[in-house]
Amino acid sequence: MTLSRRLAVIASASWLFGCATLDQPTQNNLAQYCSAENAYRLGSQSRAYLGVCPKESETQFLQGLARGRVVRPWAPAVEPYYQQIGQTEQQLLSASTEPERERLRARLRDLEWWAIHLINNKSSFHD
Repeated sequence: MTLSRRLAVIASASWLFGCATLDQPTQNNLAQYCSAENAYRLGSQSRAYLGVCPKESETQFLQGLARGRVVRPWAPAVEPYYQQIGQTEQQLLSASTEPERERLRARLRDLEWWAIHLINNKSSFHD
């Protein structure tokens, strides 16, 4: 990881430290969960979008998620998972039935778990 990328990650982590944790959407926190600020935090943590935000906030959420993903940890072993997350999110956004969306959400949860696991297991990759 380059020095500038490390500094961006550190700056991001410093900004995120003060944020409330909104990792899972609920009926009570959907507006806060779907904010661009929370999306940035989720993107920087390699989290997947599960297609839960209302259409009126989804565009801003996706933009925040994309900005956060610029500073997420990177490693060659994780890149295929990042690519699969992006492809699966696109499929989810265009899915037309709830059973199809649930299948894609399950796939995203699995991909997200592996990406985060590989990032946190430093012996899985080299900088």
